[in-house]
Amino acid sequence: MAQEFLQRLAPHMIVGLEGPRLADAERTLLSKYPFPGIILFERNVADSRQLMELAQEIRNIYRNSRGTVPLVAADHEGGSVSVLGRAIGAPPTQMAAARAGEARLVERLFAENARRMRACGVNLLLGPVADVNSDPLNPVIGTRSFGEESGLVSSLVSAAVTAARREGVLTCLKHFPGHGPSRVDSHLALPVLGSSLDELRRRDIPPFASGIAAGAETVMIGHIAPLGRALPASLDPEIIGTMLRGELGFGGVVITDALEMEGVKVASLPEICARALGAGNDILLFSKPVAAVAGELEAAGESGGPAGFGGVREALEIAGSLEASAARIARLIDLASAKEREFELPGDPNIYREIADKSIQVLRKADAAPARDRSKGLRAVFYAERGEFGRYPAMSFVARTLNGLGLADNARPRAIVPGRTGPCAVESCGALPESASHLEGWAFSSASGPAAPPEIVFLLNRRPLSAEAVGELCSGAEVVVIAGWPHAAGSVPADRTVIVAWGVYDAAADAVCRSLRPKTG
Repeated sequence: MAQEFLQRLAPHMIVGLEGPRLADAERTLLSKYPFPGIILFERNVADSRQLMELAQEIRNIYRNSRGTVPLVAADHEGGSVSVLGRAIGAPPTQMAAARAGEARLVERLFAENARRMRACGVNLLLGPVADVNSDPLNPVIGTRSFGEESGLVSSLVSAAVTAARREGVLTCLKHFPGHGPSRVDSHLALPVLGSSLDELRRRDIPPFASGIAAGAETVMIGHIAPLGRALPASLDPEIIGTMLRGELGFGGVVITDALEMEGVKVASLPEICARALGAGNDILLFSKPVAAVAGELEAAGESGGPAGFGGVREALEIAGSLEASAARIARLIDLASAKEREFELPGDPNIYREIADKSIQVLRKADAAPARDRSKGLRAVFYAERGEFGRYPAMSFVARTLNGLGLADNARPRAIVPGRTGPCAVESCGALPESASHLEGWAFSSASGPAAPPEIVFLLNRRPLSAEAVGELCSGAEVVVIAGWPHAAGSVPADRTVIVAWGVYDAAADAVCRSLRPKTG
């Protein structure tokens, strides 16, 4: 029963990989089971050549085993969600592109992103984000969204979808019916929105309708519960069937958000799969490596499911009656085949810098250069969510900033550990506020002599912070650069220079450094 269970579910599963190269077990599983495709994460990317080779090997496996093209998907939205960054760079965030003030820039941005992805063998962008960032305390959307106003988001989603599709990359609108009015991260728990279905229809649904009209091939359903609904949207037949299929007339492929997320863990894995397929999803998305997922599902198939439920049996029955769903997936794969092109170099390499320069805001002072004695060196501190400094977007942002500020060669980095006062290069920033204990800090100094407060503080955090925490983190700094949660600008002490970068990405780091250089003659 175990193999039958996985064989039935496999045509409706997109799965992850362990690392930058296929393991033998992964080759076997991708050949044996009819998964429509795979999803890439940062753990799978070392550089552009490696990514091209990985994608080519996956294509060869699919062509040899079943004569089809695989869906190769990635969350490469821009900013901190740029999983292909090590291969093709971190693009500007959607919010930065919107703040640049020209719809044409959004089109150029998504066209360039699509060209870079396609050149490395990635054919499904899990984007654009169609969420309206209506709650400033939203911990997970923020600069991933085009903005707070439904009409603007709708028009830019349409532009993004049109541009990516024109360049041969499939698109995915997310996170239906709208993750914007949430104060909970669905990776960590189920967000119960403060908005009813009617409120979502007025404010949050229009961008999805706009993207569908522009030709978006897929829609991702979020693990979010609208006000008055008991289930996450990803398991709710009314939201998928009545709203998305019925009211919006969407005939493409519906994909769940990752099924390992806490927001959907309402039952055992077989029951979640059964409920998700029964609710109208076409593809079950798994971020775990395929071997781990296969092992878990095969074990469930052997045991017959948890006592009192029969989740395996129900999943089998549902998977056996999904002809319409299978047809939609087959059409999506045909589209991916039709959009395949030969390797092509990116054609608009300046668009990232243009967006960064046009979107960055220097508040309160015309000249943001720190008033310092250059002979005494410079101190800078970066704060981000714990673990982010091990990922490409934050790592590259820091490296490019240090280089731009002249700190790259002689800076002495020190970690700022919550609850400790040292060792760190900037003594006064050693202990983080209790409300910011989820952050990690890195201090860099080229200064000699006793430690002193930093001249520049960089806030890369995506989650909201209290005004008190922002004030404490920025204590003593002359310049505060906000690249993560933009609403922190309102809590920075009034006598400081504030630079808002609208995202953690390479070109933003360069633009910040240019704005910090003293103006001449």
